[in-house]
Amino acid sequence: MHEPVRKHSVSIGATSTAEKLCFDKNEFMKENFSVDEFLHKNRNAPSLELLRDNLGLYLKGLRAAMIDLINEDYADFVNLSANLVGLDQSIETIQRPLEQFRSEIEGIHSLIEENVVELRDQLEEKRQLRECHRSLESLKKVYEISAKLDVLISQKLSGEQSPQAVDLERAALDLIQLKFHEKHCATHLDKGHKAKIQKLEENVHQQLRRFFNDALQQTRITSSEHLERCLRIYITLDACGQAERVFREDVVAPYMSGIIGEQQLQNSPQGLAGIYSKILNFISLHMTDLLRLTLYSDKLSGFNFVVNSYWADVEMRLELHMNSIFAPGNSEVFYVKYKCTRDFLSRIEELLTSSDEQALAFYRQHKQTKSFEARWNLPVYFQICFQEIAGVFEAQLYPLLKDDTLNSTPELNEYQLKPFNAAKQALIRCWADGIYLPEVFPKFYKLNVQIVLRLSRWIADVITASKSNNSFSKVFTRNQLLISLHADTRKFEAYLPKLQKVIVQAAPKTQNNLLFNDVLGKSIADLGDTLNSHLITIQTTLKELLITECGTENVRQVNDLPRLYRKTNREVPTRCSGYVEQMLRPLKSFAAQHESQLGALVVEQILTEVCSNITKAYFNVVSDVLTSVQKTEESLRRLRNLKSGSASNTSASSTSNAVSDDDKIRLQLRVDVAAWTLELSKLNFQSTQIEKLQELSKMVEESIKSKDGAA
Repeated sequence: MHEPVRKHSVSIGATSTAEKLCFDKNEFMKENFSVDEFLHKNRNAPSLELLRDNLGLYLKGLRAAMIDLINEDYADFVNLSANLVGLDQSIETIQRPLEQFRSEIEGIHSLIEENVVELRDQLEEKRQLRECHRSLESLKKVYEISAKLDVLISQKLSGEQSPQAVDLERAALDLIQLKFHEKHCATHLDKGHKAKIQKLEENVHQQLRRFFNDALQQTRITSSEHLERCLRIYITLDACGQAERVFREDVVAPYMSGIIGEQQLQNSPQGLAGIYSKILNFISLHMTDLLRLTLYSDKLSGFNFVVNSYWADVEMRLELHMNSIFAPGNSEVFYVKYKCTRDFLSRIEELLTSSDEQALAFYRQHKQTKSFEARWNLPVYFQICFQEIAGVFEAQLYPLLKDDTLNSTPELNEYQLKPFNAAKQALIRCWADGIYLPEVFPKFYKLNVQIVLRLSRWIADVITASKSNNSFSKVFTRNQLLISLHADTRKFEAYLPKLQKVIVQAAPKTQNNLLFNDVLGKSIADLGDTLNSHLITIQTTLKELLITECGTENVRQVNDLPRLYRKTNREVPTRCSGYVEQMLRPLKSFAAQHESQLGALVVEQILTEVCSNITKAYFNVVSDVLTSVQKTEESLRRLRNLKSGSASNTSASSTSNAVSDDDKIRLQLRVDVAAWTLELSKLNFQSTQIEKLQELSKMVEESIKSKDGAA
């Protein structure tokens, strides 16, 4: 009754003790507890003496808890020692029967293993006897069938007459059995009998070959029954490849040897196309029934006379006896020969496509097909085309500008600048018949991109040359060159979508046409953006040239107005100054001559920027002149005030009513600004479109009003 209470009091004391400790007691429960680490963590304790005292208190608490635990389980500790008395004697009593039982089990296990080994030896001996018996049975069959087949060949198949299908079928069945039994008794046969079997097999195949050729001849005259039976015999013998080899050697090779050759190619009126036509005629002459039975029907499977007999021999002879067709030296001749060859191969693929896709795939993956395609050196052909196309185009780009570069009166659908015509012709040639081959589509498209980018580079060089301060000694002016360049660049950029349609039509058909069209469209758009970026540069250059042509010197002539009116007794101005007309003349000429080429919108943009630039400069000069006039006028007024006794009031009043030289300057400026504003309005510009124009008009008007108010 008292122990639970005592346990509760101990736990309460331990808890209260732990709460007073200056360290965490859980640190001692960690597996990787370290004294050094413990001291390092508690280095901030109030003092080492306090840490030592707390450790002592915690140790006392642990000891008290251990004693309480022993007291609680004391009965179990005492019973444990009592229960272990006599345990060793009990173990010895059980150990002896267990050891005896283990020895008995080991003896039984060894006996079973001996019986298993003996049984396996007996089974192996039985298997060897069975194999020997089967070999002897097969050896007996071999002798019987050999004799039977030898008699059949000597009596039925060795005459000069064509063998009968029935006899060949019997011989084929006997040969199959003979080969089967020979395989099972090969160790018991001597070399002589093996040679006899080989000779019998050769005789059967020789007679079958003879029957096959006769059946092919009969098929042209009567029916194809014998040919079908012959092919079935080949299938029975699992000798489809043998039939294909026989057809190639006995039928295909003699025909092709008289058609394929360099001499025949030179003597052919139609050239390579005529040779290919004769090669294709062989199919209709000698293979119609053969293909009907094997390729277009499921009756006889396992044959592929088109690939293994016909194409194998044709390809071998084309490579060995007519290899001049592969020479890429002359691009035009190479294109014609390659095109004829592709048409020829397409006809063969049509034959195979009508049967199944497996036959077509076998033909395309055939080693001779790959070898034949590799003989056509398409990279060299493209390199020759590249030199021809790019060479003609590059000749128009160097030197940069020639006297005949610009043609001011081009024909319909032509460009004013010859490099643009050359670029378009080069792009068209890439996809023209007689040059383009689908097999090198990526290279031709890359050439298209290179042509456009090279033209873009030439445009940039021309713009740079037009900006240079060097003398421009050509039959055309800078403005004419830049305007033609701008018009042709826009026209060429508009041609790119048409070029894209041409490329799509010429590109090989792919499974993912949407992806191809999307990628091609982005590429063409990038080329268009490259050309479009030059238009802004050309407009900026035209603006700078036009500003220079209008001349900053014309604007500076405003500074000469005070000199023209002071002390000259000139009349009150009613007409604008000559510099206004000099500034306007290039603007009017530009708008009248080039609006048809550049377009009204582009001309308006250029003239807006030019007029704004000139007006800002004009505003600054007029402001300076008015400021100078005002300062001069104030200086003169101060001087008159100082000379108070030199003039009468009458003369002063008369002087104030007369128009002074400064007033004439202001009036001239107002007339000039009004004329400038009027002429700009005739060019369809609003005053709000031109920077500083309204401020300029307001400034000259206010200068006159302020003068009148002061008077």
